[in-house]
Amino acid sequence: MIKTKKEILRLFFFFLILCFGILNVEAESIDVSRTSSLTLTYQYENEKFSNINVSLYQLAIFDTTGQYQFNNTYIDIAFDSSGMSTSDLSLKAIEIEKFISENNQQPSSMQKTNKNGDASFLKLVPGMYLVLIESADVGNYRYSVSPMLVSIPILENKSYQYDIQMNVKVEREKLEQEVTSPSDVNDEDEIDTAPNTVDNIMIYVLLMVVSTLVIFVVIIYILRMREGEKNDEKK
Repeated sequence: MIKTKKEILRLFFFFLILCFGILNVEAESIDVSRTSSLTLTYQYENEKFSNINVSLYQLAIFDTTGQYQFNNTYIDIAFDSSGMSTSDLSLKAIEIEKFISENNQQPSSMQKTNKNGDASFLKLVPGMYLVLIESADVGNYRYSVSPMLVSIPILENKSYQYDIQMNVKVEREKLEQEVTSPSDVNDEDEIDTAPNTVDNIMIYVLLMVVSTLVIFVVIIYILRMREGEKNDEKK
């Protein structure tokens, strides 16, 4: 039986700490065996970009304690994302993209956007991923997306979401000359506009030969005309 105020306070704080610990465990618990998915939408206002390559690189997976375990390929660029701001993560994504380019790393998966500008990656393992999206040239504009770091699952309202859908941030840049999107050009419609040097040389040689023959014939004709006039004068 509790007889003093100190014992009551101790008991109260004990239950408070116990409840707080349970809530934290529930909020930070990640099911590392759960299958996840990621759907990205590549769209700028009403413009939807189809047939664009979207590459996904798996950098790390979650261990049973909810900590990132970077793959051996990316162990040299491993980092702690806790406490990093959005701008810091953006700079880190650019740094990792450079690493991937310099080391010719292949993506874990690659998809093309459909007519709605969507690219879906299924059966993903919870972890950290880098997303790279090709730029799209349409009309007088170039549309591009910066490299993105995506953590799966994401925490929303103290609940983890394993199937993520997100619209990517698209930047538009005006081009000096209008460009037709590669997806709009058929192979059958392609025209080789590069000059054929060999054909041009042959044409020039042929023209020179013909010109020389013409000049030669004209000279012979003139000489014969003059010779005929001289003969007429002697007579």
